[in-house]
Amino acid sequence: MHDDFSRTPVSNDHLRPWWYLLIIEMGVMISIPTFVLGGQLGLGMSFSDLIPATFCGALILGVLGACTAHLGAVTRCSTALISRLTFGARGSAAIALLLALGITGWWGVQVEMFADAVVQLARNGFSLSLPRELVILAGGMAMITTAALGIRAIGRLSYLAVPLLLCGLAYAFVPLITPGKLMSLWQFKPSPSEALSFGATAATVAGGFIVGASLNPDYARFARSNKHAIAYALTDYAFAYPILLLVAAVIAVNFHSADIMIHLVPAGLTCLIFVMMMFATWAANDCNLYSSSLSLAAVFPKWERAHLAIFAGIFGISLAELHVAGHMVSFLTLLGIVIAPISGIFVINNLGRKHAVTEEELASIPDWHSPTLIAWSGGVLLGFLATPREALGLGLLKLTTIPTIDAILGAATIMLIMKLVRSKRQCKSAAKVEPAVSV
Repeated sequence: MHDDFSRTPVSNDHLRPWWYLLIIEMGVMISIPTFVLGGQLGLGMSFSDLIPATFCGALILGVLGACTAHLGAVTRCSTALISRLTFGARGSAAIALLLALGITGWWGVQVEMFADAVVQLARNGFSLSLPRELVILAGGMAMITTAALGIRAIGRLSYLAVPLLLCGLAYAFVPLITPGKLMSLWQFKPSPSEALSFGATAATVAGGFIVGASLNPDYARFARSNKHAIAYALTDYAFAYPILLLVAAVIAVNFHSADIMIHLVPAGLTCLIFVMMMFATWAANDCNLYSSSLSLAAVFPKWERAHLAIFAGIFGISLAELHVAGHMVSFLTLLGIVIAPISGIFVINNLGRKHAVTEEELASIPDWHSPTLIAWSGGVLLGFLATPREALGLGLLKLTTIPTIDAILGAATIMLIMKLVRSKRQCKSAAKVEPAVSV
């Protein structure tokens, strides 16, 4: 069992190069939800509009990812530990539980989605009737193992998953690289009823992984340096992610379907589709459960992180067995609004920090940090006001069209104002003291 520095800063002898972290993050990116998202975007826009819109959204995500990666590399701490520094020992407990609940819920939803896809594939490809509950249990237990073992096991899984999935994408995409084929794809125009606007596409691209970018410190803390952390974050979010979406979009337009998984292997090799679906879900979903266990470790200091990962995984499997995926979408959207503002507060609150967190600093944390809690509450409120009513929000505001980004910007702005006011007060206090000292 591995604690993976869930309660202490990462030591120097466990740091990793940027490409190691990039492979892990690409294991998260190359997943069924990303394939589906890229396919839907491709069928909703012409490529002359889709390419700049996709890179625009990815740039927003890259900036946020680079900021949180920088923070993780500097502090050498997980998201949960940075939350403890930011919100106080007691103030961070509720936030850590919300993080764990939201991430574990999404983990369970993806296990359920994987099981449904496997059951359908077995029925259509092999005329087999697999018990859905058993597939959920088997798939979920397999995913728990590597999350419990920690960053090394997740890295080794990504070494297997990423090349396999890239080969599948290459198999479907390379035959399309001919002048005649590319020209016909370039001329594709969506029907007016399905067309997406530039802003909506950029917002969808940025919103697709914004919660993941907020949790970047969980992996960036292992980076050898700040440059390594920023390099992997920018390469992943601002380059690899939009390229992956565009490749999926091209394949979807060619086959006139957003469901591109079946086209990633030669005809007749249906069993290989199952293997690819397993890897695509396993590598991506493991990171969710891993981050959840780190959050729980900050709340339950006497429990081993690996044991908490197993416990969270069992809870997620139970949610999947109860068919909660259809009922959790709006709930998870709201949890995203709760989680995302934390990253904005992290970045602003730690501006100028240049050294790693020490164990002495962690031991002397006060119970509450009122300014950060106020900023977080303000960001959550703004996100809730901007969330449409059909997603359980109030729908009273429409700012960036992405409620999670509204929440991040709101929290960061409030935090910056409070930081500037506090700095100004300190300067005035110092100016009043100086004359008395000189006399």
